[in-house]
Amino acid sequence: MKRIATIYAVNLNDWREGAGADMQRLLAFLPDEARSRAARHRSERDAERVIVSDTLKRVTACLEKGLRLRNVEFARDGYGKPFLAGVPDYYFNVSHAKDWVVCAVGARGPIGIDVEHIGRAEAEAAELCFTPRELTEWRRQPAERRDAFFFELWTLKESYSKAVGKGLSIGLSRLETIRHPSGIRIMHQGRIDPELHLQVVPFDPDYKLSVCMQLEEQAAAVRRFSPDGLLDALKSCSEAGD
Repeated sequence: MKRIATIYAVNLNDWREGAGADMQRLLAFLPDEARSRAARHRSERDAERVIVSDTLKRVTACLEKGLRLRNVEFARDGYGKPFLAGVPDYYFNVSHAKDWVVCAVGARGPIGIDVEHIGRAEAEAAELCFTPRELTEWRRQPAERRDAFFFELWTLKESYSKAVGKGLSIGLSRLETIRHPSGIRIMHQGRIDPELHLQVVPFDPDYKLSVCMQLEEQAAAVRRFSPDGLLDALKSCSEAGD
């Protein structure tokens, strides 16, 4: 029986006016190191992404594992992949692009997620990141589809590299997407990964969102937090058990 991976999402544009005050309310619940990271960004939007990302991954950990906020602590492994300290069976991954921050939580094992704003695809980047077959497929796309196809491929491969925990060090050009009736898979060094599959998740039409998860899982519909909803969940996690 398949289990469901959950994708939590926040759109920074939902804040609009008064974002500064709301961000300060979120910061009040975050540890000093998260506040320091946000303060290092000169761009207000970059700082907001850091604040919301740190908030979202803490809220999802509390919701998924029944933790109190004060007991949520993150660390990083040798490849820089974050994990929830003291909770070995919790699998999550975070991504953000422009206005969106997303966090995927796996039900059965390691998971990877990537979201990208659909911009202009650059041939040089495609040549560096795609296999010969993928390059040919990309070049054959109609002009109006080429940019979206580029970012679809990019997010699929990036989500896989994040799921296996090696990030871009694995080399995107050495990963090849394989599409067949059973879903999207990744071939690496001539071998299809036997444990993971990928899915392009319907999302904002200006973005591409892909998730890589265990074969026993299927992606759920995106669960979106409003500003009030995120703050309320954060408060609830802080008060839980007190």
